Amino acid sequence: LDRLLAVVQTHGGGAIPEFTPTEDDRSVDYNCRAEDLVSEIRGQLGKLFNPERQGQIWAADEKWTQSFSQHQMTGPEFAALVRSVSCAIMRVRLSARVDVDHLVANARAEVKELIGTIEAIDEIPESEHSRQDAVIRGRSAISLARTAALLEFAEMIKQVPPENCKLVRKYSKQLKSLLPPGGTDGLLSELQALGDLPRSDVVPAGHSTSE
Repeated sequence: LDRLLAVVQTHGGGAIPEFTPTEDDRSVDYNCRAEDLVSEIRGQLGKLFNPERQGQIWAADEKWTQSFSQHQMTGPEFAALVRSVSCAIMRVRLSARVDVDHLVANARAEVKELIGTIEAIDEIPESEHSRQDAVIRGRSAISLARTAALLEFAEMIKQVPPENCKLVRKYSKQLKSLLPPGGTDGLLSELQALGDLPRSDVVPAGHSTSE
């Protein structure tokens, strides 16, 4: 962590950098099979947080290259540190609000239920689809994409070792001044809301608990 802080300070940017959106960060195909939609979301997030890809982007910047060279670090190594520290910070903040294991269980269950809803509609011949089927499928696909993304984030956060959490707590004052203000508040709120749900309240889009 000392090395990460040193690189950021040498760079002079004043903040820990964020990962750059991928070139194929395009509109999601909500009409594809449910399982394919989940795979697409996972693939996009996997590319987004790939340290090798992001490290090469930062290494192409002259100021970052100078900082890396001064502290004997490569771009991918720095990117891996940024990802590790960011996940640890999220783990500390999220754990103060919700049980992370419960969050992951809720997210997995909702993904499974949404897939089931979409697959059930897709089994009906298209010529027999009602307007309600189309509405429910569309809403379920949008919810599935978002929940699959939240599940990926939750699983990344769950894997953070306890020692990493202890370290970011120790360096909390130094890190606070280097984080974008409110940068992850929206994501944190969504994860908390999903983790706060009792298991019985997690239902597919377009359905109610009375069904």
